[in-house]
Amino acid sequence: MNAMEANMRPLMIDAFPKGEYREKLISLFFDKFHAKLDVQQLVDMAIPAYKKYYSDEEIKQLIAFYQTPLGQKMLDVAPKLVAETQAAGQTWGAQLGRECMQEVLAEHPELANALENATKTAQAQK
Repeated sequence: MNAMEANMRPLMIDAFPKGEYREKLISLFFDKFHAKLDVQQLVDMAIPAYKKYYSDEEIKQLIAFYQTPLGQKMLDVAPKLVAETQAAGQTWGAQLGRECMQEVLAEHPELANALENATKTAQAQK
């Protein structure tokens, strides 16, 4: 949940116009979100997926693993690791996307001109 909030917060900041109200609005939203959060509902939704991919014996083995020091470390580190790798992947994907678009527009000047004209038309209509 912390990783989800860490991902959502910047998106919400970008979604709302700047102003003194914004941080308070977002904080109150997350206060409300946390108050309504029912972890048992999430567990109940996850059970069918786990049943689909793991047998009862495998679940018991996973539980035993997570009770070991390495399993405990994995539980502690996994959310941080996922957040870091997702952030790195998003940065990489955005850069790759920019490079590809720049190359396509350089290779196809007619599309670059069409994009420029469409952008000007859209801005003029605002």
